[in-house]
Amino acid sequence: MPSLSLPTGGGAIRGIGEKFQANVATGTGSLTVPIATSPGRGGFDVALSLGYDSGAGNGPFGVGWSLSMPQFTRKTDKGLPRYDDGTESDVFILSGAEDLVPKRVLSGSGTLLDFDDRTEGTTPYRVQRYHPRIEGLFARIERWTDRDTGEMHWRATTKDNVTSIYGKDPQARLADPEDSRHVFSWLLQETRDDHGNIARYHYKAEDGAGVEVSRTSEQNRFEVAPSGTRTFRSTAQRYLKRVEYGNHKPDDDTAFFFEVVFDYGEHDVQRPTPQEAKPWPVRLDPFSSYRAGFEVRSYRLCQRVLMFHRFPELGPAPQLVRSTDFGYRDTPILTYLAKVTHAGHKPDGQGGYTSKELPTLECGYILPDIHDRLEILDRDSLEGIPAGIAGQSQWVDLDGEGLPGVLTATEGAWFYKENLGGGSLGPPRRQQTLPAPAELAVGTHQLTDLAGDGKLDLLQYSPPLAGYFERVSPRKGEPGDWRPFVPLRDLPNIDWSDPNLRFVDLDGDGHPDVLITEHEVFVWYRSRAKEGFEPATRTRKPIDENSGPALVFADGTETIHLADMSGDGLSDLVRVRSGEICYWPNLGYGRFGRKVSMGQSPRFDAPDQFDPRRIRFADIDGSGTTDLVYLGRREVTAHLNQSGNSFAEAVPIRSVPPTDTIANVTVVDLLGQGTACLVWSSALPADLDRPLAYIDLMGGRKPHLLERIDNNLGGETRILYTPSTKFYLEDKKAGTPWPTRLPFPVQVIERIETYDHIAKSRLVTSYRYHHGFFDGHEREFRGFAFVETLDAESFSGDKGSGLFPAALDATPDELRLPPVLTKTWFHTGAWLDREHLELELAKEYYAGDPQAPPILRDTILPQGLSVREEREAVGALRGQTLRQEVYALDDTPESVHPNTVSEQNYETRLLQHAEAEVYAVLFVHPRETLTLHYERNPADPRVQQELVLEVDDFGNVTQSAAIAYPRRQPLEPEQAKLWALLSDATFANEPNVQGVYRLGVPVETAASELTGLQVPASGLLSLDDVRTAVGAATDIPYETLGVGNIVERRTVERQRIFYNTDDLSAALPLGQIGERALPHETKTVAFTPGLLAQAYGNRIDAGIIQNEGRYVNEDGLW
Repeated sequence: MPSLSLPTGGGAIRGIGEKFQANVATGTGSLTVPIATSPGRGGFDVALSLGYDSGAGNGPFGVGWSLSMPQFTRKTDKGLPRYDDGTESDVFILSGAEDLVPKRVLSGSGTLLDFDDRTEGTTPYRVQRYHPRIEGLFARIERWTDRDTGEMHWRATTKDNVTSIYGKDPQARLADPEDSRHVFSWLLQETRDDHGNIARYHYKAEDGAGVEVSRTSEQNRFEVAPSGTRTFRSTAQRYLKRVEYGNHKPDDDTAFFFEVVFDYGEHDVQRPTPQEAKPWPVRLDPFSSYRAGFEVRSYRLCQRVLMFHRFPELGPAPQLVRSTDFGYRDTPILTYLAKVTHAGHKPDGQGGYTSKELPTLECGYILPDIHDRLEILDRDSLEGIPAGIAGQSQWVDLDGEGLPGVLTATEGAWFYKENLGGGSLGPPRRQQTLPAPAELAVGTHQLTDLAGDGKLDLLQYSPPLAGYFERVSPRKGEPGDWRPFVPLRDLPNIDWSDPNLRFVDLDGDGHPDVLITEHEVFVWYRSRAKEGFEPATRTRKPIDENSGPALVFADGTETIHLADMSGDGLSDLVRVRSGEICYWPNLGYGRFGRKVSMGQSPRFDAPDQFDPRRIRFADIDGSGTTDLVYLGRREVTAHLNQSGNSFAEAVPIRSVPPTDTIANVTVVDLLGQGTACLVWSSALPADLDRPLAYIDLMGGRKPHLLERIDNNLGGETRILYTPSTKFYLEDKKAGTPWPTRLPFPVQVIERIETYDHIAKSRLVTSYRYHHGFFDGHEREFRGFAFVETLDAESFSGDKGSGLFPAALDATPDELRLPPVLTKTWFHTGAWLDREHLELELAKEYYAGDPQAPPILRDTILPQGLSVREEREAVGALRGQTLRQEVYALDDTPESVHPNTVSEQNYETRLLQHAEAEVYAVLFVHPRETLTLHYERNPADPRVQQELVLEVDDFGNVTQSAAIAYPRRQPLEPEQAKLWALLSDATFANEPNVQGVYRLGVPVETAASELTGLQVPASGLLSLDDVRTAVGAATDIPYETLGVGNIVERRTVERQRIFYNTDDLSAALPLGQIGERALPHETKTVAFTPGLLAQAYGNRIDAGIIQNEGRYVNEDGLW
């Protein structure tokens, strides 16, 4: 929700508030750049910022960049939307975070959806409430449905009673232009608090202005009427256009003091006003996504964000005061945000402005560049495959390592050559167990990921017995294996050898469905993963191929492929002819969109020599769109896909050997870098010296990632990326294999260097990642369980190595500070068949202290969970820090011992049980934190423990304890004691008051010393020990010291917070907060009667304390 969030600069030199940081748990990088806006009344601001995420896609601010704006949308990661909201067919998410789960309430022996009927104005609504799947915000989230029209919008109210409305009007909805009931996203439209502040958000719909109808790729996006009038079809996209805030009167949205305007090129450059002055231009890389079930096409780039003031003192016209200007590096493939500039403006008296700019923030990216260098595999790698990759051999990632090896099937045996990285293959290893039959991909057997969970299956889909063998990855030193045969429960009675049959994911759930092209219809069978297939669904083909595909797969004159041409992650139907390549976008559930003809479609060979079997589809540059390689008779050419609109100019690849046997050229990610390699193999005697070779088409670098940030104030940052497979292979070689699997390479930050050109200092942070995890059930990358971070800072001369080779070097007068190594273990949510990930990770913890307290017990899960709920409860822990160790590496013997070790565990609370296809609702909170300050001396750590004893229903910690344990070898009497501090807090929560939603308002706090606690033999008190001791503790006055042999509680601090009535006329009783929770006063206990008597005897009385000291007596305390 919009809130006050002042930007902070990174490093020693502050620019415009930019901050780059690595997400250690996932290895991604993020950069945040604030947008210049004016502060609002009482902290009610529109705190807008641009955020870069190295894992994000294209948008109105270029690739990787997005605006910090929340929205409700339908989730597509596990299935495309069906828009059957009456049956909750789709899952909704808020701002790309957790899934929303319909809230249920108890009713008899079961549960019912939590909803009620309300009337607002004259409109009747049905209001249904939702939880985030993993609770933490404790916001009130509601879906409002107009009972007359069925139109929906969303409302979310924070714990501070700030309400945001999403998509109430059509201009704030992203919906199907052909069916307005199919709303994919609801955009933030209004935010208001209970003090009368309002912010309004306005959007501009895509209208096709400036789009060249003559462009080949755009022709079917216009509808032509019989009169010749053209109407633009793809109008679904919405762009944030203006934000108004600072309303003149409370709760009045008719006039505002502040207006933020987003300029997509429509406003006057020199004398901008809030009104548009010209049509908006079209970007070079317009792109589309079809995951909504309809086309969402983006044509615009934001050029500036303008900040206007509308104060009477400035005159009748709005005045520009600040702006954030953007500069781009435009290419037809992708657009990159290259420059961000903050400027201030004031009127020049002649209708224009005088402006001053801060230094520009500059960003640099890795750009795609096709390499043409042939690498030949060494002799050891060729062992077992002298005839190259053909016949009974194929590239396959057998064990989900993220690198393909070579699997060869011979009669009665399988051999697998694992990928060692760097273009090397291991020796052929015979598989100890073998699913039957031994033939690979012959007849009706196929290696596939049947469930989309990253695990390989051998599928047998032909009667009399159809089923699969599931591959089990190596673990704990045991080799990979195959589970016993499992029959498929439901299987269609079709000809599995039909040339018109293809396996393709048609609904976005990651499972391969069956698609059959018949003359008049598409027939598809939806996969139910390892249960089989649903009954057939038929979709009629159009007569006109411009409206949809009217084709069959088995066409000898053309070649029909399945490839992601638009980059939205769905497989489109592609037809390739020499000089014409077109595709029909996948809309899901057997539906395909209007034809898109690719511009600059290449002509292959001479017309009579074109052979469709020489075509290879692959995402060469990692942009998401599928590129094309043609194995011509005279030369091999690569054709990069330009955002699904056209192909770039052909790039010849001249080092590829002759391709007279076309079956031996494949495109595969041989190096496990997330980019394609062109792999050539030959069985000819003339090629015995090089039977297997490859070309790394991107030269070892993943393009399109941010690699350089310069604020032009002396601060420059450079980033180095590497694939996760590098660390996986290093650990595997070192004998420390990962207990979890990551079946695809993830680009992670390996090194960040920040250089201060003024102070000549360099901060280098490098990362090493271990135990990456892909959750097959959720189909999500969940991060790394162990990450090592090395920070080193140095001050030196003019030139050197690293990412700043021309700026830094080791010189005699250089000052280098000892590097700091931080080891951090995270929970990735991995559910290892009810084995605990924490136990696996504990083997890597520091073990140099034989007297160390025991490791904290595993995270506490609720009792009585089903297997599914237990897996979800463990998954809710992803990203939580389990342990951290900090070392100073100064090359001394003590450097092997840490400075500090901290450890945490958590408690997972079940708020709502899972039902059918609906997730459970869970809440995770810290339970115990243990910190050992070794200062590199393992015999004498300072041991501290923090425990969360009680948490209320809304996540507020109501009781906690902090314990400092005795020193092992005390030098002073105080060091031999256990010190414990108990903290209590009372909160006011108003979750069910009409028009008010306020949680966690502090009412009373207290801090007490606990004495008499005894250190158990284990050296560490458990949470249950402390809870029991607190419950049995005897309260003693503040002025009395504990006797030491029994547990006693002595209150040392107490505060009470009182609140005003809403009209500010009086103070409310303790515990009441009114509607607005307006603070009145805070009372802190200063004296107890016993303390006064002990200190002053009979020299003072209550009158002196009250009249002269101005203290107030309440409940016998002053």
